Amino acid sequence: MNVTRKNIDDLNAVLTVEINEGDYKEKVVKALDDYRKKANIPGFRKGKVPAGLINKQYKKPLTIDEVNKLLQDAVYNYLTEEKLDILGNPLPVEQTNIDWDKQTDFAFDFEIGLTPNIDVAVPASASLTYLKVVADEETLNGHAQDIAKRYGKMSTPEKAEATDLFNGDFVELAEDGSEVLGGITKNASFLGTSISQPNVLDGLLRIQPGESLLIDAKADFKESFNAAKILSTTDAKIHASFRFSFTLKAVSRLEPHAIDQALFDKVFGESNVTSEADFRARLKEQAEQGFIGQSDSDLFHHAYHWFLENVKFELPEAFLKKWLRTAGDKPLSAEEIEEQFPQTLNTLRWQMIENRIIRNNNISVSQEELKGYAKSMIAAQVAQYGQMFPEEEIEKIADNVLKNHEEVERMNDQIYNQKMVGYFKEAFTLDVKEVSVDEFYAHQAEHKH
Repeated sequence: MNVTRKNIDDLNAVLTVEINEGDYKEKVVKALDDYRKKANIPGFRKGKVPAGLINKQYKKPLTIDEVNKLLQDAVYNYLTEEKLDILGNPLPVEQTNIDWDKQTDFAFDFEIGLTPNIDVAVPASASLTYLKVVADEETLNGHAQDIAKRYGKMSTPEKAEATDLFNGDFVELAEDGSEVLGGITKNASFLGTSISQPNVLDGLLRIQPGESLLIDAKADFKESFNAAKILSTTDAKIHASFRFSFTLKAVSRLEPHAIDQALFDKVFGESNVTSEADFRARLKEQAEQGFIGQSDSDLFHHAYHWFLENVKFELPEAFLKKWLRTAGDKPLSAEEIEEQFPQTLNTLRWQMIENRIIRNNNISVSQEELKGYAKSMIAAQVAQYGQMFPEEEIEKIADNVLKNHEEVERMNDQIYNQKMVGYFKEAFTLDVKEVSVDEFYAHQAEHKH
């Protein structure tokens, strides 16, 4: 067996794999002998079928199978040994003149697209804007209110208000107002602010526990409210069966925690914060820290565009279009390829640039880093609810998380992105610009893909 390469140009080449009878004959003969021993053919005892009959039935498909296995191994081994950096997968050149009954030697061609040389060096003059979010008083007030609510307690108000939580039983009604047998019945809770119709909200605020109210689940809730979810059903069923009787059971009100020393201790630990001024200073620090990830993502976005605009290289477009036609789950037409190709080309260019940056800077993610990331993620999640888990418990949860392949892939991508952002911060001169929360969100909306 022999593999040779003919370079068509800097970006395209053809691999030729030559296979002779000696490469596959022994395996085919052995397979035929195994078939002969096991074959059950009427008129012949098991193991006594004539070799000629077995050859006639099985030699050709076995030869094709063995040759295909040799082809796959030959191409893979050649690419590995030669350390060829290719695009997509090798494409077999169609051959219509093979005579599997008479030929013993074969030659197969494969088209390959070669990865171009890419220079991802960032010149010293290159700069990117980095947005540093500064929390204003309005943001701090909102943050303080959220924390006060998080550590607040539920109470039963004497008089209901729209911001209260209403719990009761929903019962599906027929057009005549009677209960639908086997219909939707569900105990559920919702905020009064979820109601869109003023007259329905007024009725809800007037009724007492044990009293009922008619609710149109399709029209009386706001569009953003998921009525189907609280009723454990589907949107289609809600739209078909929208008449409900709601019998009130209880009204609850979240009483925010007072902004006092007890709250400071619950949030930051005993005596670590001793005044409201210190409390707000810590909240300011937290709020601004919370935007660092978004600011980093914004930097990544602008670095992505800088590289696409400034790193120029040619690609074997004809080969890529041919490869893309069969690369997905279902074949694409030439028209579909032409329509999608510009975006596909941008995606491919970025992947190549990113891979070159990763390779040039030895960026990698270790198992220890994955576990550390999982542990910090878990600790942050439980901290949102004012809890702290012992290290051993976090360790166990992290080990379970790392058994989930999809979750590991997601965390791996996030760590890679963090390391890429670290590279961007070193490679570019950063023009740090302080912005308010509103200015930052406005910038994000303007640059949203």
